Amino acid sequence: MRPNVFSISPGLPFLPTLADGILSGRFLPGLSFADDPLALAELTILVPTRRAVRSLGEEFAKRLGGAAAILPRIRPLGDADDPSALFEEGPGAELIAEMNALERRLLLGRLVRIWKESLNRASLRLLAGEELILPASSADALYLAQDLCAFLDEAVNEEAGLGQLAQLAPDRLAEWWQLTLTFLQILTEQWPAILEERGMQDRAAARVRWFDAEAERLRRAQPKAPIIVAGTTATAPSTVRYLQAIANLPNGALILPGVDCHLDEESFQAIDAKRSIAAPGHPQHVMRRILGGLLIGRDLVHSLAPDEGDPLLARERFMSDALRPAETTDLWAEQATKHGRTALDGLELIEASDEREEALAIAVAIRDALSDPEATVALTTPDRNLARRVEAELERFGVQANDSAGRPLWATPPGTFTQLALTTALEPGDPVALLSLLKHPLLRLGLPAADARDAARVVELIALRGGTGTADGATLASLFQRRRAEAEAPGSRAPRPVRLLSDEDRDKAARLCEALEQALKPLAGLRNDGEGEIADYAVCLTRVLEALGRDENGKPTNLYAEEAGIALRDFLRSLVSAPDTGFAFRPEELPDVVRALMNDVTVQPRGGLSQRVFVWGALEARLQNVDVMILGGLNEGVWPRAARSDAFLSRVMRTEIALDPPERRIGLAAHDLWMALGNKRVIMARAHRSGGSPAIRSRWLQRILTLAGKAGEAELLERGRVYLDHARQLDAVEPQPPARRPEPCPPLEVRPRRASVTEVETWVRDPYAIYARRILRLDPLPEMLRAPGAPERGNLYHAILHRFVAEGVDPAAEDAEAKLLAIAREEFAREKLPAEIEAIWWPRMETLARNMIEWERERAPGIAESFTEIRGEVAFPDLDFTLTGYADRIDRLRDGRIEIVDYKTGTHPSVKQARTLLAPQLPLEAAMARLGGFEALGPVSSVADLLYVRLREREFYDERLAHGGGRTGEPQSGDDLAAAALASFRRLVAAYRAADKTYPSRTRPFLAGDTSGPYDHLARAREWSVAGPAEEGEAQ
Repeated sequence: MRPNVFSISPGLPFLPTLADGILSGRFLPGLSFADDPLALAELTILVPTRRAVRSLGEEFAKRLGGAAAILPRIRPLGDADDPSALFEEGPGAELIAEMNALERRLLLGRLVRIWKESLNRASLRLLAGEELILPASSADALYLAQDLCAFLDEAVNEEAGLGQLAQLAPDRLAEWWQLTLTFLQILTEQWPAILEERGMQDRAAARVRWFDAEAERLRRAQPKAPIIVAGTTATAPSTVRYLQAIANLPNGALILPGVDCHLDEESFQAIDAKRSIAAPGHPQHVMRRILGGLLIGRDLVHSLAPDEGDPLLARERFMSDALRPAETTDLWAEQATKHGRTALDGLELIEASDEREEALAIAVAIRDALSDPEATVALTTPDRNLARRVEAELERFGVQANDSAGRPLWATPPGTFTQLALTTALEPGDPVALLSLLKHPLLRLGLPAADARDAARVVELIALRGGTGTADGATLASLFQRRRAEAEAPGSRAPRPVRLLSDEDRDKAARLCEALEQALKPLAGLRNDGEGEIADYAVCLTRVLEALGRDENGKPTNLYAEEAGIALRDFLRSLVSAPDTGFAFRPEELPDVVRALMNDVTVQPRGGLSQRVFVWGALEARLQNVDVMILGGLNEGVWPRAARSDAFLSRVMRTEIALDPPERRIGLAAHDLWMALGNKRVIMARAHRSGGSPAIRSRWLQRILTLAGKAGEAELLERGRVYLDHARQLDAVEPQPPARRPEPCPPLEVRPRRASVTEVETWVRDPYAIYARRILRLDPLPEMLRAPGAPERGNLYHAILHRFVAEGVDPAAEDAEAKLLAIAREEFAREKLPAEIEAIWWPRMETLARNMIEWERERAPGIAESFTEIRGEVAFPDLDFTLTGYADRIDRLRDGRIEIVDYKTGTHPSVKQARTLLAPQLPLEAAMARLGGFEALGPVSSVADLLYVRLREREFYDERLAHGGGRTGEPQSGDDLAAAALASFRRLVAAYRAADKTYPSRTRPFLAGDTSGPYDHLARAREWSVAGPAEEGEAQ
């Protein structure tokens, strides 16, 4: 009996043609359903995907026109959760439970960890110079286990003999593959034993048995009920045997998608993996394998194609020629002349400069297609980044595309909420994560949404900004209480935003912190605990999430709302019910483990999106037809993706056990493209640059354009240029004059009449910053809470040296260094530094103490008296202005002169900047001393010198501002610098006492290209400034 096998060519819409053929009786001779729609109830149709199931049902409904009918049973063949549901009868009475995906992954993850731990040092030495793929954590083991699951499924589906692994000669393999071979041999021995011990079977093995049992039943029973399999590209041996059984039934039919009946027989036979390594990458490779499994040739396939003269038929022949095997591309020379210009009708090509322009041009093409009120349009691309870009660009047209891929759970609000809760509870120290949790829309802690957000802002201002400390959600209440007390203490220098908060707001924030601590306790209490399994942790995680998300009614309603919330609920339920597998890990690894397990959970889009605009991946687009099909991302490495070997088997090893090479996926992608090119109107799109690097045209696009010739290529590009032109015009704007540097001119009465010596430098470099802070009273928000760093180290050193000088320790004494270190130990203890920071800072302090004592001993004979941390101020009545200052140290020499010392832990400011008065702090302090501004110092006859003492543990030295001139200019003494600074200061103040003097932004910036100043964004500095070379003398 001749098998009943058909093929629907790419030039015909697959599902509509399938529905027409079924109703007309073309596929099942003698069974016409058009006259008796109720007879459809006896028919079973198996299609590859759930999307195809829905679409085929819609096609039947359209053709029946509302008539009474019972639609056929349409089931998915490729992604059915329970294959036994496809069949009339079960495969047998002895059913074995299937192991669920989570349990399987955890068990394999345990085996991966055991393998990693069993590798001895000798084995690792073999890998010197090679890339390691060993799991470093429990999460890594789960990621590797996921790859292992895919490998096992492939091996079972392809009926590969894993037992043959033991026969592979290790000396033929690289060192890494020898290690993975050892692991796979262990796996082949232990995995069946694990399944037997648990009384379960792999789902892939169950599918193989189900398909074989059903094929045998069909051959034996020869049922009268009609059955059709349509659109499959599956090549697993058990599936092919099942297809063969259906094709040989009297009332059975197999309808294949796009068997190429135009390719000459020699070329078709060349698509053989045994003859060519590139054969699996051909679009007809899967069809040839199916036909080979059915034991038939193309001559026994009934092909349905467009009528002769149809442009789609001409295009199909052209594409068949363009995609022919590489071994027969020499025929292009004679075949190219046989294709008329109609072969390119309906094809367009967009070649954008980058991904952004590509996405915008595609959005324009979609909007153009929607100008027909009946048209449907789809973007098909394997590039999810491009798909998201296009969806974002479509929003400017008010179009919400129906994206079939959905979103990964970890990228949805419930997913991010879960990750933030885990990070906050088990990985303390990150204030950004803690603040993100507090401000997350799902965090309620029993409060109305608005109150929770307001309280979170108060917590941010008081507890999480400014200073140093550890941002720990488990102790946030005590941190908030301490920081609040500091802010409310008399004389506190709390930022203005904190001072403006009301007591009621502060109390609400305190209650929020207490509620957060209570909510996090189930997880935070696990810190430094022993190992546990995922189910135990999942119970604690669920309690924490529900406590964090409970609303004012005490229920976590919003946490489990909508599709993403339902997906999270199901995910947590699966974790809580996970059986014991021996895959235990420490609580600190839980955030990464949950992220690894969440990685494969997808949230499908909600209904109500566009029914005319679709975004599909290559798999979702199979068997689908629209009026305009856009194929995006046609670059090599994107479509198709590069062939990649798995982590466990090399290409040679796969060949030895009869597994398909990695190029098989390229072949499937090529077949998807082959079918998509059969739509009436097709727009191909790519970008010249991807990820900032030049991109290469997809191999299939290269073939198409090569066969089309220069003239054909130019024609396709010209048709696509219209979308690029419109895309570029969308964001085109009229030339605008550049923004001007802001130069506010406030009234004299609001201008500051007091400044510190450190503010004078800001005044010189960026007057706008003085305007913003002193006149507009805009204080920048403090930085986020952080670990102690360079500023705190500098303050600590200053405090130690201040006490050393103030307590009058004699540097010449033998125990001077010991006394300095004793003072340092007391100050270190007062700071309560984290252990890891103190471990670094204290050795530096010991070196600094030794260097400091040596420096002090050299200076001691010339010093009569030292003053430390001395404050002063000088009034200028003629200018109506007061200058204040704070000197680290002033030494009175034995000749009556003074030296002013400024301790610096860094290299800024430089000596050159100080001498040129770009950093006038020390010269101005000298001028104040000469004017009697430091009351404790008394009258000063002369300033001998000004010093920067660089407190560098490896390079302790002082830098003197007074100099003898030389080739660089006139000599300058301390008095000269003081006089110059005073004159410059008076000119500055006098200038700003003029009513028309403005406060321009960044007049003398430290770095011309650095616009990270606290008020640069307010001045819109990026809009009018240009980056220039670094100022000479800047800190390096």
